Amino acid sequence: MVKNFLIKLFITLWVVLLLCLGIYYVGFAPRESAYTESENRNLSAFPEISVESVFSGRFGQEFETYLLDRFPLRNATINMVNRLESFLSFASFDEYLLIAEEVVDPLDTSDFEESMELLLAEMSTEPMIPPTQPIPETEPTAETVAVTEPVVETEPMETPPIEPKPPAALDDFPNVVGVYMDIGQGEVTLQQYGRNSAAAVTAVLNKFASLLPENGKLMFTVGPASRLLYRFANAEEKVGMYSTWDEVVNAISADNVYAFDAPDILSSHIKNGEYVSFRTDNHWTPWGAYQIYKAMATQAGKELADYNEDFDITVEENFRGTYYRDNPSAYMNAEPDILERLMPKIPVEYRKLTGPDSYEVMDFIKLDAVANDRYTVYLGGPGGPWRYVECDNDETENCLVVTDSFGLTVIPFLTQNYKQIHYYDARYFSKNVAGGSVAELISKHEIHDIYVIVADFHSFNSGFIVSDINYHLGLK
Repeated sequence: MVKNFLIKLFITLWVVLLLCLGIYYVGFAPRESAYTESENRNLSAFPEISVESVFSGRFGQEFETYLLDRFPLRNATINMVNRLESFLSFASFDEYLLIAEEVVDPLDTSDFEESMELLLAEMSTEPMIPPTQPIPETEPTAETVAVTEPVVETEPMETPPIEPKPPAALDDFPNVVGVYMDIGQGEVTLQQYGRNSAAAVTAVLNKFASLLPENGKLMFTVGPASRLLYRFANAEEKVGMYSTWDEVVNAISADNVYAFDAPDILSSHIKNGEYVSFRTDNHWTPWGAYQIYKAMATQAGKELADYNEDFDITVEENFRGTYYRDNPSAYMNAEPDILERLMPKIPVEYRKLTGPDSYEVMDFIKLDAVANDRYTVYLGGPGGPWRYVECDNDETENCLVVTDSFGLTVIPFLTQNYKQIHYYDARYFSKNVAGGSVAELISKHEIHDIYVIVADFHSFNSGFIVSDINYHLGLK
């Protein structure tokens, strides 16, 4: 009797749930594509219905994606799962390494020992000071970041040699690394990552670096969301802002892998009153991206592009980005940003692959980008399946930029340093269209250097590198 009642109750609840979901999708679910900051991508729009799309199966695939993207309380569910995974931390350090090395059977002792030996053989170290005990964060003041005239550094760079890194032990580093800020009241923790996660990401970077020619280099950084930089900019006292994950990555990475502390680089310019991050958008400004480019290109041995001399610059004075779009406020409306559009003076052609040996030409600067997402004037925003910029210069080497949206404003500067700048975003990659795995494309296009530039939410606490990029690489 009780069993039958429970079965009927379960069926009734299931039918009610399906009915509620049906009503939601029919009457309340958004139909247009919309950007989500937490995933840095556009959620699917309701697919177009046609005879061709139905019979080809395309409508079914796109409709399934739409249902998943528009699930009620989706963001809250994702955030809850992420917090739960982080809290429970089921994976051990050894298991993270096995994931990154793609061991078939984590329980196989011989596979485990072989993977550990391969990774540990690449490790090296540098001294590191553990972060002090964090104190509660304080609210920023209402000061505004000053816009200053850029100070250009254009001296030719000498190519630094690839020097062997000293031997390392991962246990020399604290279990938790992250991003920290000091605004005169001691160290404040902004973000933290497990040492295990940093090691797994580094293992993937090493795999990329192993595909480069003898003198090829891989440069890696994590771009902080502008809300963190703006908080530092608004502080009355600006002692410093820095990360500690970069020291771990530099220590255990291959000799030709270099990690850059983006918060430290940008905060030094913020202290000078420079405009390196937006107020109404989560990205760095083109001037902020230029500071990251300078550090990376210097390490690659490239002569730096001149911000003012090598580009035609146009300005949008009333730029309001994704922060304002998603949470409009009177303050952000009254204090819009300034968006500079940099078009290289040399001829460039931006190409999107439509097949292994075919492409279509796209706008390098997309002037008709939607009003509420004007940052996508750069290369039309994030996209795929594989794209590259052909540059009319005297250079002979090609590079690959592995990125989400944060690398888009770095690419214009690289047009001065490479014949081709290839661009890969794991969220939009298609092996069939591009004509091979990422490893095969690196070989096919004779990539000399790689720039890995990702947002903080696509770095160590995300599967963007360890899962998606590692999978697309196609190495066993």
